[in-house]
Amino acid sequence: MLGRLKAKYQSLPLIVRASLWFIFCSFMQKGITLLTTPIFTRLMSTAEYGQFSVFNSWYSIVEVFVSLELSKGVYSQGIVKFSEDQKVFSSTFQGLNFALLLFWTIIYWLFRGFFNQLLKLTTVQMLCMLAMIWACAAYALWATEKQTNFNYRSVVIVTLLTSILKPLVGILLVLKAADKVTARIFGLMLVEVIAYSGLCIVQILRGKKLFSKKYWIYAISFNIPLIPHYLSQIVLDTSDRIMIDNLVSSSA
Repeated sequence: MLGRLKAKYQSLPLIVRASLWFIFCSFMQKGITLLTTPIFTRLMSTAEYGQFSVFNSWYSIVEVFVSLELSKGVYSQGIVKFSEDQKVFSSTFQGLNFALLLFWTIIYWLFRGFFNQLLKLTTVQMLCMLAMIWACAAYALWATEKQTNFNYRSVVIVTLLTSILKPLVGILLVLKAADKVTARIFGLMLVEVIAYSGLCIVQILRGKKLFSKKYWIYAISFNIPLIPHYLSQIVLDTSDRIMIDNLVSSSA
């Protein structure tokens, strides 16, 4: 029976096999998050877990501005539109992603007192957030290119490894730290930056180019008008936690 199943699987078109594995990855990511949530709710107090939830809410909102959601529509369309120059197109998007990180990090550092008070986060937590936004955007660019070319194996391996490592490292750090909220955030940042930096470097080495006026203008002009669209759904999903935190408490 296993032989028949294997033969049937191998006879499936590449697009179908890739789609099945991407669905499996998405299911595993959500499953691991669901299974590990009760662990963190027991290791952290209600106030600490509330603070972490509010951090995630702000992360989703800040990400739209810092990354411009480069890995979404504009990149997927561009890979096909500029298929003959795909390697350079991808590497210049990684360059733009890093330039955006640098720009917003400087802006944050100059006005860190204002941003820390507005978001109710510490400087360490904010710097971790910016690093996570960059790393996740770098991964998303790499993964989108792989998915567009139906190269699913490497995406599956990286996704599963990071999905397992993030809660494991988080649990170890939360157990040992006095500031459990920062420890949880730092654990996520550590795994993502270490795991995804290499993927960014691979794309840059393949394209051998960080800056392209043509592709940077194409990306920025395409995505800036879409910011309200990307932001609207996130605000609807996350604003309740931010409001409860400000009106009642993190614990609530």
